[in-house]
Amino acid sequence: MTGPRRNIVVHVALRTDAFSAHDLIDQFRARGLLIGRATVFRTLDLLAGAGVLDRIHNEHGHQLYTVCAQLQHHHHLRCIACGMVQTLEAPLLEAEIQRLGEQRGFEVQEHVLELIGRCETCRAEDGRK
Repeated sequence: MTGPRRNIVVHVALRTDAFSAHDLIDQFRARGLLIGRATVFRTLDLLAGAGVLDRIHNEHGHQLYTVCAQLQHHHHLRCIACGMVQTLEAPLLEAEIQRLGEQRGFEVQEHVLELIGRCETCRAEDGRK
């Protein structure tokens, strides 16, 4: 693995929030690390393809990434205030999605569900203001 890719992997592994490729590029530049945009995008694509990262989208439709700690299918809760992303497992929902597809003669092969709102911490902070 090249030095730039190693820097990307190490930096990404420490993330607990959703981030974009541009976020990483800006953070690397701020630290004086010159890692090419193409290297960042390709590395993130490789990590997502390997199941290390999940791709999600922000409220503007821009692609974000989050570290994927689980190998099985799951969904996400994303805070629009702080960017925190939580994993959501919902086996009953998975079964219902399959049932709805079958009911309509459709074989569901993949689906994406992302719940977007405000986390408990941000809601509590809003209450203090």
